[in-house]
Amino acid sequence: MMADTRNALLGEQVLLTSSFDEDVLYAPARTGAVSPCNSLKIVTAFTDCDRISTHMIALSDGMRTGKFVKGLSVEIVLGMTKAGLSQKKHEDICRLLRFLNGTKGMPGISCRYIVQGPEVHSKLYIWSHKSTGSDELPAIAYCGSLNYTMNAYYKRRESVASCDALSAYNYYEELLADTVDCFNPDVPEKLKNVINNSPDAAGEPDDSEKDYMIYDRQTPIDTLKVSLLKADGSDTGYGSGINWGIRPNGTKRDRNQAYIPYNSQDRKAGFFPDRLAPSDENCPMFKVITRDFGSFHMRMAQQGNKAIHSVESNAILGEWIRKRIGAPSGGYVTKQMLELYGRTYVTFRKYADGTYLLDF
Repeated sequence: MMADTRNALLGEQVLLTSSFDEDVLYAPARTGAVSPCNSLKIVTAFTDCDRISTHMIALSDGMRTGKFVKGLSVEIVLGMTKAGLSQKKHEDICRLLRFLNGTKGMPGISCRYIVQGPEVHSKLYIWSHKSTGSDELPAIAYCGSLNYTMNAYYKRRESVASCDALSAYNYYEELLADTVDCFNPDVPEKLKNVINNSPDAAGEPDDSEKDYMIYDRQTPIDTLKVSLLKADGSDTGYGSGINWGIRPNGTKRDRNQAYIPYNSQDRKAGFFPDRLAPSDENCPMFKVITRDFGSFHMRMAQQGNKAIHSVESNAILGEWIRKRIGAPSGGYVTKQMLELYGRTYVTFRKYADGTYLLDF
């Protein structure tokens, strides 16, 4: 049956010549479409956290502004697990999805791994209409060579064509019996013969550690230290800064939610990307790479750009800093704790391509 489904995928071959991003990842969910879709299913040989992050952030921003329909969901099947899934990548994917799914306004996202049968090298994107209490209706599908990775979308020559949506959906459904959810508690056991722990084994790796070392050897175009303390330097603040998620009024939040205060004494004009137009809701985001916590995206925020926060989830920053100083997850962080660690500030190193290293 699966072979028949594969053959049926070759139904409507129409090569796309415009941006892969727009046609494959966004256009079917736009509110201006004739019949907007709200569910995207992806079959990919490889993926990376940067591709997942930038896609989910763009969808979230679009849902908030009315560009995309509400209630979007994205489901991923990762096929080349033996060749491209290291223990670190597995942990990074789980950590990212946990942050994304815990952030208000983000699409719901899941990731499943092929753990039995032959590996899957297919690349499929299936958009459908999904509503509670009714069958899912596949509407648009694309197939080709396009992995769900940054390299495939921006660095390589790839081909994508439309295909029969129902056949693509059926193929996706048939694969599910050979998968396991990335958060399944049995993953370590199920993947013990799948996850490749060799440092050289990754067909499409998340290269944050290698990238950090590459940039670290280069000379940045600028460097900036930004304090984690209040403007007067007295302490960290209660319900603000690194302790933003710990609310004085008792409001329930993720206690790791945090931002870096961008006080006047630390500011350097043009160091971070500012709004392209005064009326823009958000500042452009920029990618930061850490030595030990992977990469994520940040942007200036709040009135007057007085804060810098992590975009995928503002809990990423708080969890990373607490991990660095040895504080419990969600624990209150004081000035004294930062001083005992040896730093009350973070350092941004900016490079010519717009990438930043973030050190603490």
